[in-house]
Amino acid sequence: MKQVHVLIAGAGPVGLTLAIDLAWRGIPSLLVEPLVTVHPHPRAISIGVRTMEHFRRLGLDQKTIDAGVPRSRALDVIYVTRLLGREVFRFNIPSIDELARDGEALVAATPEIAASPYYKTWTAQSPLERMLRAHAATLPLIETRYGWKLDRFAEADDGVTAKITDIASGETETIAASYLAGCDGANSVVRSGLGVALSGRGTLGEAAGLYFRAPELDARLGRRPGVMYWALAPGSAGVIYTINGGDEWVFNRYFAEGESASSDNPIALIQAAVGADVKIELLSAQNWLPRQLVADRYGSKRCFLAGDACHLFVPTGGFGMNTGIGDAIDLAWKIEATLAGWGGTKLLASYETERRPIGLFNTLEAADNYDKSGTIFAVPDAIEDDGPEGDAARNAVAALLPPKIKHFAPIGVHLGYRYEGSPLIVPDGTPAPPIETASYTPSARPGHRAPHAWITPGRSTLDLFGRGFTLLRFGGEHGGGLIVAARDAGLPLSINDISNPAITQLYENRLVLVRPDGHVAWRGNCVPADARALIDAVRGV
Repeated sequence: MKQVHVLIAGAGPVGLTLAIDLAWRGIPSLLVEPLVTVHPHPRAISIGVRTMEHFRRLGLDQKTIDAGVPRSRALDVIYVTRLLGREVFRFNIPSIDELARDGEALVAATPEIAASPYYKTWTAQSPLERMLRAHAATLPLIETRYGWKLDRFAEADDGVTAKITDIASGETETIAASYLAGCDGANSVVRSGLGVALSGRGTLGEAAGLYFRAPELDARLGRRPGVMYWALAPGSAGVIYTINGGDEWVFNRYFAEGESASSDNPIALIQAAVGADVKIELLSAQNWLPRQLVADRYGSKRCFLAGDACHLFVPTGGFGMNTGIGDAIDLAWKIEATLAGWGGTKLLASYETERRPIGLFNTLEAADNYDKSGTIFAVPDAIEDDGPEGDAARNAVAALLPPKIKHFAPIGVHLGYRYEGSPLIVPDGTPAPPIETASYTPSARPGHRAPHAWITPGRSTLDLFGRGFTLLRFGGEHGGGLIVAARDAGLPLSINDISNPAITQLYENRLVLVRPDGHVAWRGNCVPADARALIDAVRGV
């Protein structure tokens, strides 16, 4: 019987990120994935700001950018009658090159850009997965079994026993693991084996995803082509987006209530939305259901659900894959701490306490975006007309669109989430600020993401976090009692003194304790009387 620390079912972006983060922390894992090669249909698109920050720590941020559209490509989102028809409204979103070159000017126009080293990254799931697979192959602590599936498992107090099968040969193997992570998607074997149900609004509509190649299309898009186009013409409602900034595209056709949800003639659907008879090669077609569902539980003592296994999204907002990667990051450091012996019995139990409210909020936010998109698609019949009546129709639709920036740049969702009420967070008595979706105000309040600020050019406060806990010291407070308590408890702790006045003002307190995932665990101006109780709380004892 093969023994492993962590068995991961599913090698999508979530499972791969979990394996890579565990390897970064020195924890070996076995990754089991039925697909020998990456699924060709691109599916998710857009890498969130917080995901890019996690990838920065893992050395994957630039690889992720390079796997997407060219760095010079504007990331604009554009509403059109049809792709090659009239432009109705445009959200201007800077390219990677523009952010690097014109950062100060862009911050003046959009202050949220200063909140992170990243803003928006346009990389689809398939090229992202290929990059993550290639990176995982360089890490000796990750064993991959592509073409294998998880058949069944049994959980005991001291571990999990699982049967895995080579799909091609029928060969089976029994695995003994300390922990099992179900990153195995909407039809999760792990979720089914745990008997966990999904709850929520359920299915919200019907859609078809059409992946196609159109070599001449990009050159016809004008002076500043974007990455996403919302086609509004009656009978063509949907979203066309570029995969590579060149010849590869996806059209997600959303069918309205009462509309025939048919993709029997996908080329005709694409050409109707494009608005011209362009040469199209269909690469793949998938009918899919926009849904809002969240698992009633995120696992058990030794089995955990992450990604689509525990939350199903509408893609409006780009939250699904990014929320799943956040699950993986939360789980990785808690598994490391538990296996290393400095994490307490409450640490892994807090995975559900912390991540399920985020999954619930984000799925509902995506569903809200979807509901509002349905309203946008209900356009006047005259939207394509010439003359005053057509102009009036287009202007009326354009007037509805500015609030939808929360759909395309929801930085408050990506950076503003917090672990309110977590047993691992020691509150400081300050009230919880409201969650904003399209804006973000940095906060070092316990439970929140520790804010980004540049310490020196190219070096962020984010770069201080990850290996164990981090104690930030401002204003000369030495925090000796806290350091001693951490040492006595075996808690890994690095210490960083910061004298920059702007960063001191941002963090507000003289001492700030940051977790391995970059969230603030505690802050104060002096060490509490019972420093050991504080250290025990943040490590789940």
